[in-house]
Parts: sequence; structure tokens; C-alpha cells
Amino acid sequence: MGAAEPYSEGIIDYLRAVEGAEIAALIREPPREGTPARKVSLRSSVDELDVSAIARAFGGGGHRQAAGFGTDLSIDEITARIVAGAAR
Repeated sequence: MGAAEPYSEGIIDYLRAVEGAEIAALIREPPREGTPARKVSLRSSVDELDVSAIARAFGGGGHRQAAGFGTDLSIDEITARIVAGAAR
């Protein structure tokens, strides 16, 4: 907590590289007024999992294996919806 935004660069790629991980999500809370409270980056390690579809459900976008979105939902709500989207 409290790390400056540039320190989060590249973390998502380390998370995706964890053995056995099929999806990685990084939820950040950047200190910006007038924007969503949380920014979420998604990465997929398998072709069968389209993270852009999950991001689009939140109003975001991206590519099949790299996507993102912004939201004011709680971390628990974000996590539940990502898990539900990945299970499809």
C-alpha cells in the first residue's frame, strides 16, 4: 500500500509467469480525482481464456491475452466477477 504508480509497472507480467497461473489480475488504486477508484490489469497465460471479454463486461477492453478496465466496485466484487468470467 502507498507505492507510487510507476512501481506497479511490470508486476502483472510476473504474476502471469507463476507456474500454473492461467489468469493474473492486478488491482491498483491510483490517487486520481474524477477517475474510477480502481484500475485493473488482466493477463492470460492460455489461449482459451479471453481476458478482453472479462474487461469488456466492466466497460474496458484490450486483447485476448492482455486487457484492463477501471471501476468503482470493491475489490471483493471485482475479484468475484473476474473469477466468474474466467470460469465460462
